[in-house]
Amino acid sequence: MISEVVDERTLAIRDTTSKGRKLLRLGNTGGPEHGKWDNDDNKKERIEGSKAALTKLVGKQMVWWKAAPEANQPKGDAEMVVGDIWLIDGRHINSLLKKEGHLSHVEEYEEELARNILTAEADEKKKESYKELEEALKESEKAKRKAAKDEKQAEDLAKTEPIGFGGYVGILMLATLGLGVATNFGQPRTQKKTNLNRQKGPFERLWSKLKGA
Repeated sequence: MISEVVDERTLAIRDTTSKGRKLLRLGNTGGPEHGKWDNDDNKKERIEGSKAALTKLVGKQMVWWKAAPEANQPKGDAEMVVGDIWLIDGRHINSLLKKEGHLSHVEEYEEELARNILTAEADEKKKESYKELEEALKESEKAKRKAAKDEKQAEDLAKTEPIGFGGYVGILMLATLGLGVATNFGQPRTQKKTNLNRQKGPFERLWSKLKGA
């Protein structure tokens, strides 16, 4: 049980195994990052803001905690323990405060469980699954829209496509047929037959006599 938030990264707990209180400091964390031009008032305000965030997160609550390796424990201070702390639902406090910008990251030791666990881990994985599903649905809808667009473009192109080779061949055949009709397909025209029984006129009879003289 948390009895007090001492500062932005230190908690006091009631320890039933020893007399007095035990202090838990969040491992692999540093104080809040400060801007280059921050003055003392700004730094103090940032620290107070980080402490308030930690208080809101864990104040008077049950927590899980795990001490860091012995080599990373403060020397000569039996009261202080450095380690990782989780809320009862499994949220990793160290990571949460760093993610929200209340604390900075300091590489002190490696901890395999330095993440959300238990219910918090399950909820996190569920959210990731929902997000992946949402992305997959968006990609599917995007592909459908693209396919419909490509199909419409193909239809529009087919409507405006110029006459192809086959069309030109057909036109040429019609033109050739028309020319053949006009020229009687190269055949000589039929001459009019002479009527042998037709009576000659006076001029024709005179001309015949002159040719016979």
